[in-house]
Amino acid sequence: MLQQRGVRMGYFLAISLLLSALFYFFASNWPALDRWGKIGVSAAVLVLFYLMSYGGSFVFKRHSFISNWLLVAGGLAFGLSVALMGQIYNSHADSYMLFIVWFIPNLLFAIRTRYQPFYVISYVLAHLAICFFLQPSVVHVTYEDEWWFMIYWLIALVNIALFWLTSTGRLHSRPIYYLSFFVFQISLFNSTFIDVYGPFPELLYMLVGAGLFITFLKGLPNRGLLIVTSAFLALFLLANFFWFMLQHYSEGFFLIALLLAAALVWGAVAGIKWLRQESPYQQSGWVRFFQEAFTVLVTTIASLIGAISLSGLLFFIMDEETVVNFIFFLSLIGFVAPVLFYSKMNATVRYTLLTMGYILATGSSLFLEGYYWIVFLAVLLYAWFTLSSIPARLLTQLAFLLVLFFELHQSAVQEETIMLIFVVTQLAMYFLPRLPVVLQNSSLVYALLSFLALTETNSYGLTMNVAVNLVFFGFSTYMLYHTLHRNRRVDFGIVLAFWFAFLLMKYYDFLWSLLHKSLSLFLLSLVFFVVSYWLDRRTKEEVPLQPAFFAHKHKRLLLGATILLQFAIIGYQVWNSESILANGTTVKLELAPVDPRSLLQGDYVRLSYTIATLPDTDLESGKKLRVVLRKNDNGVHEYSGYYEQDGVWNRPYEKQASDVIINGKTLGYQRIEYGIESFFVPEGTGREVERTARYAIIKVGSKGDALLESLTPQ
Repeated sequence: MLQQRGVRMGYFLAISLLLSALFYFFASNWPALDRWGKIGVSAAVLVLFYLMSYGGSFVFKRHSFISNWLLVAGGLAFGLSVALMGQIYNSHADSYMLFIVWFIPNLLFAIRTRYQPFYVISYVLAHLAICFFLQPSVVHVTYEDEWWFMIYWLIALVNIALFWLTSTGRLHSRPIYYLSFFVFQISLFNSTFIDVYGPFPELLYMLVGAGLFITFLKGLPNRGLLIVTSAFLALFLLANFFWFMLQHYSEGFFLIALLLAAALVWGAVAGIKWLRQESPYQQSGWVRFFQEAFTVLVTTIASLIGAISLSGLLFFIMDEETVVNFIFFLSLIGFVAPVLFYSKMNATVRYTLLTMGYILATGSSLFLEGYYWIVFLAVLLYAWFTLSSIPARLLTQLAFLLVLFFELHQSAVQEETIMLIFVVTQLAMYFLPRLPVVLQNSSLVYALLSFLALTETNSYGLTMNVAVNLVFFGFSTYMLYHTLHRNRRVDFGIVLAFWFAFLLMKYYDFLWSLLHKSLSLFLLSLVFFVVSYWLDRRTKEEVPLQPAFFAHKHKRLLLGATILLQFAIIGYQVWNSESILANGTTVKLELAPVDPRSLLQGDYVRLSYTIATLPDTDLESGKKLRVVLRKNDNGVHEYSGYYEQDGVWNRPYEKQASDVIINGKTLGYQRIEYGIESFFVPEGTGREVERTARYAIIKVGSKGDALLESLTPQ
């Protein structure tokens, strides 16, 4: 069984690397391929994935997952192909329409296969479409506060509906069950920061949060959802504390906040004591879990409020030259020492004092000159070996690493050296056999996080950077198989997350070209395919036969129809764009570019046109317009002063010979977009284009749709 799991992992990584290679290759905008060459490559990639998926359903009968994963890869490759069409024809970078078009076939795949990856991909694509509709990457759109409040609540309601469907079994998807609830919480949380309707958003959030807390505590007990709800309520309280602090910064405010933190701890102690006395299930795991979770939650809120309030109050009443020293020694003697030397202290009080002491000592030690930080590190080491509580040791580990990082950095130690120290020490802790599992997991996170940061440094040149990246990739891949073999699911999930984070971060690594990364990933993909196939042939384990999706005749027809829809979408996009390029009116526009990188489509130049501002207009955001452009004496088209909205002209209009009517959409503040605000360039050439380009040559179709054809210096 372990060998088969290793084989499955090898094929999964191979397909992931192949998709990443294609993603990087398309984003590189390789100038050796012309427009039709790129279109041919994107179509060939789609055909290849779906043919391999279809053929794999018969060739790899022992491993139906290969065919199914290749089908998922085809759905992802379709999105890359749509993004490539946008790159070829210079449509909006990261346009929300890209994700909508990508979403529809994947949703059909999800409905017809009920395969979890399609459910998750469809969910993510739908929310990416919403995000880029609300906040486009190329243009800035303004909306009223009431509109934002409504949008956040609509997103929350849609997600709570999905959560209800999954929790009642009407939709079978555990990932959507958790994702929908998490996004629901985020949307409600964000709605409280919209300045509308007075205190209503905050009161409504507290009411909903309290209801969910009681529901997941007693009505429908659920540990994970209770933690999420409690965490967001804690963030809400802390955010409002900081807001009130900025509004009412005074001695009185800090004194009241300090008393509030003490009252919060007292209330938590009394509440847990009552729960222990009243609950008939005092020894149940659920009650113990709630007590621990509630203790951590109260500790976090009370300690942060208490530490900030105490520091603020001391800065008001003491001399600035001595207050930092006083806070440092107060934190060690008044907060940390009682916890270390008085073991019978109440758990909630104990954790609150320890957390406050760590916060105060960490903050003050960073501002003190001398060896105060070494004293604090020594105290932390003593606490690590003295305290047996897992939460206390986790907090001690975090404080130790933070202080060590900032102090070494201030001592002019190179960041690469610091990261290397963290990698070695935390990996050593991870492999300690007697260390509790939770602490091993935290050490693994810190080690991989430091290692990942090390891959982003370029102080030692390209060769060393490539070597570090290869070592990280090799080590993380080894750890995937290592944790899989030891059946450490949490460890495996941590390593897999960092493995994919590495692939994603390399997209924004400008030291190494996207084309070279693409080739390297493609070669690695082939290696993983070959090795996995070799291991598969050697294994003697029996595998239960599960037919692939393409093996079912009725599903095969439905899947084929969805695949044809994908090709029809790409074909229509090509036909429509080519028609505009061939038959559209040529227009020259003045511009002012800026150079960023798109999420999916590679480097592009963000363009701002003189026609993007319509003076003396007061139009709502999101309205469609038809704007009249008129050629001036220099042969450049500019805004003529005429536009049409909903069939009505802003003033009487008579067409002239040079007039061209272009479609646009209002952005607010007299600004308008035309869908030609991004021009994709080969990797690394954006700055040169930004320096030389002064005008854009566009093609405007008979219906007013525009395509950006080229940029020119004159």
